[in-house]
Amino acid sequence: MNKLSYRMVNIGKRPAGLLGAEELFSRLYDDRCGPEDSDTGDRIIRGISRYNFIPQVAKIDYREALIKEYSRYYQKRSGGEEFAAIEYGSWRGYLREHISWFPTVSAELCNACGKCLEFCSYGVYALAEDGKAIVVEPFLCRVSCSSCGTVCQPKAILFPPRKMLEDYQPIG
Repeated sequence: MNKLSYRMVNIGKRPAGLLGAEELFSRLYDDRCGPEDSDTGDRIIRGISRYNFIPQVAKIDYREALIKEYSRYYQKRSGGEEFAAIEYGSWRGYLREHISWFPTVSAELCNACGKCLEFCSYGVYALAEDGKAIVVEPFLCRVSCSSCGTVCQPKAILFPPRKMLEDYQPIG
């Protein structure tokens, strides 16, 4: 089997890593399946379920988030933009998406100042509809970097303990 793409999607208020979303979205687009078509949501859930576990209680949240994600994809492709799966690279020989080093933003503490977006040049953050920062690409965060947390005045940006990185000894 070919290596599948990996995409982070916010399901509800939590990030979820999904395999094969780019390939699925490309197939749907090539089949002329629009985001507004009545069967698009069902096709997306069936397609994503081939390589990912979707808890029964979260299917509605997944469906809603993935239709929104496909809608963005569809708009960009319709505008002539091409897509390529993101290669997150590796750290110490481990695939980046296997290392759970990334920020989380406390919506309760975030004051929507945007300093984290200004500071981080890697595309980890975006603004949510309410103007607050959210993590959209956690695996673009540089492993062991937590500098954005220092510019956050209300201390809304949290990272795992650095000690967890000790488990990742260099391979090779």
